[in-house]
Amino acid sequence: MNRTGVLFGAAAGACWGLVFLSPLVLSSFSALEIATGRFLIYGAASLVLLAPSCRWIWRKLSLSDVGLLLLLGAFGNVFFFALLAASIQQVGIGPASLVVGMAPVVVGMAPVVVTLLGRSDQDTLPLTALAGPLLLIVIGILFINVDVLSTAGQQSQPIGDSLAGLLLAFGALASWSLFTVLNARALKRKTEISSGLWCYLTGVSAGIWALGLAAVLWLTRSPFEPAGAVFDGKDWHLFWVVSLAVGVGGSLIANMFWNSASRRLPLSLTGQVFVFEPVFALLYGFVYGSRLPRPVEAVAIVLLVSGVLWAMKKYSQQSRHALAPASSSKTPSPPLADVS
Repeated sequence: MNRTGVLFGAAAGACWGLVFLSPLVLSSFSALEIATGRFLIYGAASLVLLAPSCRWIWRKLSLSDVGLLLLLGAFGNVFFFALLAASIQQVGIGPASLVVGMAPVVVGMAPVVVTLLGRSDQDTLPLTALAGPLLLIVIGILFINVDVLSTAGQQSQPIGDSLAGLLLAFGALASWSLFTVLNARALKRKTEISSGLWCYLTGVSAGIWALGLAAVLWLTRSPFEPAGAVFDGKDWHLFWVVSLAVGVGGSLIANMFWNSASRRLPLSLTGQVFVFEPVFALLYGFVYGSRLPRPVEAVAIVLLVSGVLWAMKKYSQQSRHALAPASSSKTPSPPLADVS
């Protein structure tokens, strides 16, 4: 088990957790607008950083690699975040703590889904060995759901809005889980490309999707609406400041951390390390809402972190057991013959 990989995963989660606040800060913008701004920045920054290696890197990519990168840019970035932002805004009529608590919880099911999808990969533990850590994570998620739903019951939000928000969040869960599996396997296969360069390639792909989204948003505006009206009544300065923050910090830097983690960790442990994202999102939500976690929330966070630490211990034990037979199998040198 690679502790450095876990630290990279935790760093990625700390960066990604901030992204959950952006739909609240930019509440006057749609989820598609927020996603477009974030990934235009990510794509542009990635293209600049990739430029010195462009000629070399394209010779290393096959047509199937390009297709895979387009899928990763869509499912791991644009589609995932658009669904997540829409979910946060849909259930975000209540206080910020409810929003930041609810969306990360649903997306936090990704550790379970990714572990199941990656259980047949090499270097993974049997599912029975991971049952305990996964159970703690599931119980932690259930605890937060109980807290969120009990808090939501005090709000005047229509049940249809809550259900729509949950469906959007489950869509984000499916999108991210697919990305995690495909990305981790690609990183282990394309060892000649560094984690950083792979991040830039994914960013360029996300930027292409964002350009498409920008075109769709422009073309689908009302034909009776003046061209400049789309820019009126919104704080575009704040929009681009937040887009820069989440595009660079929550995308470029976070994805570099995540790629480094994915290259070092078995896929099933990679899925569980993803739990750092909802945990950090909850912590940032408490700061944003200027409050301490409620008792149920605190218990849930302890359960989530304990599940990850337990899984890390399992993999550490597996590594020690794998090394033991190798050392014991060394045949001792035969003694010198007695020629006296």
